[in-house]
Amino acid sequence: MRAVFRGGAVLAGVTVVVFALLAVPASAYNIHDAIAADDCWWCHGSEAPSEPSSWINGVHGGYTSATDDCKSCHTLHAAEGSLKLLFANTVQDTCQTCHDGTGHGGVYGNIVAQGLTVGASHSFDSTNAIPGGDASTGGSRTETFTGESHLMSCADCHSPHDNNCVAPFLGDRKRGMDAGGPPSDKLLKQRPTGSVATATAYGSDWCATCHRGRLSGSVVHNHPVDSLAVTTTPFVYDNVACVTASGSLATTMGTMGWSNFGYVMPYPRTSQQAGHLPICQQCHEDARNVGTPGAATTFTITTAYGTTPGDNPRFQDFPHETVNANLLVEAYDDLCTNCHPPASLP
Repeated sequence: MRAVFRGGAVLAGVTVVVFALLAVPASAYNIHDAIAADDCWWCHGSEAPSEPSSWINGVHGGYTSATDDCKSCHTLHAAEGSLKLLFANTVQDTCQTCHDGTGHGGVYGNIVAQGLTVGASHSFDSTNAIPGGDASTGGSRTETFTGESHLMSCADCHSPHDNNCVAPFLGDRKRGMDAGGPPSDKLLKQRPTGSVATATAYGSDWCATCHRGRLSGSVVHNHPVDSLAVTTTPFVYDNVACVTASGSLATTMGTMGWSNFGYVMPYPRTSQQAGHLPICQQCHEDARNVGTPGAATTFTITTAYGTTPGDNPRFQDFPHETVNANLLVEAYDDLCTNCHPPASLP
């Protein structure tokens, strides 16, 4: 594991932490659990944790002429490869210097580290195919990505410099000391590699920048989703009609983050849901027990990194990897009845 560099010098405090934990098994180590909250600025670029807007994306963005953050990823004379003077040889290796799933701190490797099997994933540096990427047929298409051998890598979806990203939204993820945290744009690009459209918010239209053949209104038959193809004001992840409580059939506009109440659509539809379809993320997200309309389950995360089997959802690694096939929230009819209760069927 690398020490953290700022201004060309190794922080003594970080060095001590790293050396002290070298003997600890990888599956037990996480830097967030090893440092105090007041020391977030070591990696996140601010000595003021009370001002999360200044450090929520860490070394990614918010640069000034006096910043030292560039040295966190780039080196002028000691780059291992020829790629943008990165201190690691690939984009993947550079990103995983900090976002390393072997210690339960990243978004890849966390599920396997808990002894479970990954059901589906957005695999980096292993594919150049986009399922549903062909708008004319609904089939897969190939793309020239930024990873090794033109395979998909982290920078195809994420902007390491926080440029032209989607609007911030509240995600489910709990990491170390983080308890939900403030909204973040997750460094998601408005135009991922290969996209032909711009999506300013995280919702169906963002997914469709790559998976164009899955979008409603294409020539192939798909489950309809709320998007700009069907309405001028589509729901997005941070603005969707959610039920108000576990036993309620009423809805209120809000975020899907840090809740399970946005994954059901009561029948008959509420006035807020009228004219709207589900968004991609209501079917594709971290695996969880959603319940049914009128009996939606509560959201419970007590520990980070999926270490508590009873948490709902247990893991918060989507869209990188999940325990369910096809990155689905639930499997089989459990998924369908979130919006189509049996009593509503003709």
